[in-house]
Amino acid sequence: MDYKEDLRIQKTRRDLRNAIIELIKEKPIEKISVTEICDKAMVNRMTFYKYYEDKFTLLDDTVNEIKDNIEAKAPNPDYITTIEEASGFFAKLIKIVLDFLEGNKDLIIAVQKNGDYKLLDIITYISESAITELLTQIDKIRPLKYSIPLTSSFIYGGCVSTIGYWINHPEAIDTNQLMTLIEDIKNNLFSLDFLFKK
Repeated sequence: MDYKEDLRIQKTRRDLRNAIIELIKEKPIEKISVTEICDKAMVNRMTFYKYYEDKFTLLDDTVNEIKDNIEAKAPNPDYITTIEEASGFFAKLIKIVLDFLEGNKDLIIAVQKNGDYKLLDIITYISESAITELLTQIDKIRPLKYSIPLTSSFIYGGCVSTIGYWINHPEAIDTNQLMTLIEDIKNNLFSLDFLFKK
C-alpha cells in the first residue's frame, strides 16, 4: 500500500514538474497560473497545494531535480592515476554537461528569460566541484604551479563562459564546433607546462 502511494506521489510530482517545464518555454513564470499548471499536469489544485506552496516552489523543486540528475551522472575522479586518465575524465564531464544542455536548451533559455539563472548556476557549481576534485588528483601525479582553487576557476570559468555563449548565440557556434573546441582543449589542457611546477 505504501509503495503504491509512493509511486503515485512520485508520478504526481513528476507530472507537475513536466507541466511547468513545458509552460515556462511558452511564457514568463509570472504569467503562468497554478490552474494552468494543474490543467497541463491533469492534477487538481488541492493536490498541487498538498505538495507545493506556489508555482515558485514547484520551479525550485524542478531545478533541484535536474541538479540531482546531473550530479548522479557526474564521474568520480578517484580512479585517476595518469594525466591521460585526467584528460579522459575531463572529456566525460564536459560531455555530460553538453548532453544535458543540448537536450534542455529551450528550458535553459526560457528560465534565463525569466531572470532566473539557477540552471547555469547549477552547471557552474557541478563543473567547479568536479574540476576541483580532478585537479586534486592531478596535483598528486604532477604538482600544480598555482593553487587548486585558482586553477579550477581558470578552467571551469572558461568552459562555463563558452557554454553560456553557445546557449545564447546558437547562430554563432553550432554544437559540432563547440565539441571540436572542447576536444582541442581536452587534448591540450593538461600538457600546458604553465599549469605545473618545473
